[in-house]
Amino acid sequence: MVCYRSASMLRYDKILRFTALAFVCGAILGLAGGLVFGGGRDTATANSPATLEPGTAATATPGSGPAGSPMTAQSAKEMGANEFGLIPVLEYHKIGTPESRWTRTPANFRKDLALLRSAGFYPINLADLAAGAIEVPAGKTPVVLTFDDSSPGQFRVLDDGSVDPDSAVGIMQQAVKSGGWASKASFYVLLDVHPGDTIIFGQPDAQAQKLRDLVSWGYEVGSHTVTHLNLKKASLKESRKQLAVSAATIEKYVGGGYKVRSLSVPFGAYPKDDSLLASGEYEGMTYAYKAALKVGGGSTPSPFTAAFRPLHIPRIQVTGSALQDMVDEFTSNPELRYVSDGDPAAISAPKVLAEKLGEPLPDQGRPVIRY
Repeated sequence: MVCYRSASMLRYDKILRFTALAFVCGAILGLAGGLVFGGGRDTATANSPATLEPGTAATATPGSGPAGSPMTAQSAKEMGANEFGLIPVLEYHKIGTPESRWTRTPANFRKDLALLRSAGFYPINLADLAAGAIEVPAGKTPVVLTFDDSSPGQFRVLDDGSVDPDSAVGIMQQAVKSGGWASKASFYVLLDVHPGDTIIFGQPDAQAQKLRDLVSWGYEVGSHTVTHLNLKKASLKESRKQLAVSAATIEKYVGGGYKVRSLSVPFGAYPKDDSLLASGEYEGMTYAYKAALKVGGGSTPSPFTAAFRPLHIPRIQVTGSALQDMVDEFTSNPELRYVSDGDPAAISAPKVLAEKLGEPLPDQGRPVIRY
């Protein structure tokens, strides 16, 4: 793990002043626009990139029973659906060379995606996992790829304006074009740190455009605080400040009504009270994190079970043979694996569950089909 020290307070104060001014101006313009035009928008509609190569954003096609009929116990049984199973959330940091504790080489990252595809996994964003909005093809297992620290190898633009094919985004976009994969992953960016090349993937002139492109293509951008703050040691005031400024700055850069919903907790160092992460306010800027990531810990319980803790989501650090070990574990213990029924409007699972999966929630808000 990279240890960070804060960059100049002058730069941090500029971020704060910029965000506060943008917040005030946005509120005024939004009110004026509402009065003149009669409404606004709540969902992100990011601008199409002018110079970056977008790739193809693929999404899962929700399914149901045979020929589009309602999901039945027989259909769920035939596909081996178990939506109370475990879901792997993968933790990446640098993409580059040489391979090390916190660095995955481009070649090995390509192998990771190939292994996941061949083993029946399909990507989703972390915010969708936490919300129980899991849309993957029938028979597939959702997987969340997360990237901490916004280092250059995660998303680099070449001199001709194209995405570096050896960056994480370039590799994932190529997987999307190849089929059987979606442009889904969650990136947790820093705003004011030293070294400066980890501020929103480096390349200062392209930072805002990169965030807009990621969201436009289907990826998620979340908070890693402003300065990689240790929330366990920091004061409540500084913690609220960074949680609010981080979310507000990202939302301003992305535009289109985009909302930051998830956080990667720096160092995995949690504050004493989770309520600090769930919501808060600083000088008129508010935040509401629906999901927060730990450092390590294994696969996460299904969001449809009582064992799921949205503000303490464990991850698998992808280093060495960790990914192959995860696949082998699910192969040896298939009863533990989340398998989609392909229908996001229903939840399907065996009547008898492995004890390790925990108890299903009593009120799922949608039909539950057991077989």
